Amino acid sequence: VIRWKAMGQLVDGQWKVGWYDPDARGAFNRPKAQFRSWVGKDGFEVEPGRYHLYVSYACPWAHRTLITRAMRGLEDAIGVTTVDPKMGDDGWSFGGDGERDPLFDSTFLRELYVRAAPRYTGRVTVPVLWDKKTNTIVNNESRDIMRMLDTVFDPLAKGASLAPPELRAKIDAVLD
Repeated sequence: VIRWKAMGQLVDGQWKVGWYDPDARGAFNRPKAQFRSWVGKDGFEVEPGRYHLYVSYACPWAHRTLITRAMRGLEDAIGVTTVDPKMGDDGWSFGGDGERDPLFDSTFLRELYVRAAPRYTGRVTVPVLWDKKTNTIVNNESRDIMRMLDTVFDPLAKGASLAPPELRAKIDAVLD
């Protein structure tokens, strides 16, 4: 079995290198996202300009949130920052081929995770839906973010829904 040492993770708010350990077949096991709040619930109201999406063009999960944002016409309502597509031992960074962090001038995405939860333990992943009003991560699960962009942000959207109510059960079955 090949043992990989790539990226890292936060452990009690401190960065540790070498989190990736594939299973016996060498497969990557993707842990569940820990930030799972919802806009429209949990105290997060729909407001233009309140939310910011952090993504990487190298991540297919983050990429699909960008597609949803664009197809719903939410570019003016929700800002986006891309991290450098080359992820190293220090995780996702700003600068390089990516943009600078416009909210806090952070060097690494992990700084936002610690800002949201100072003792956070877990992976630092994209996409991240950030609430600028409360300075926290709303959600870091791409499927949830896509659904919020498609449903909750409907009052701000310019494009048609990608998951009409009558098709959501079928769509969810395919995604599952």
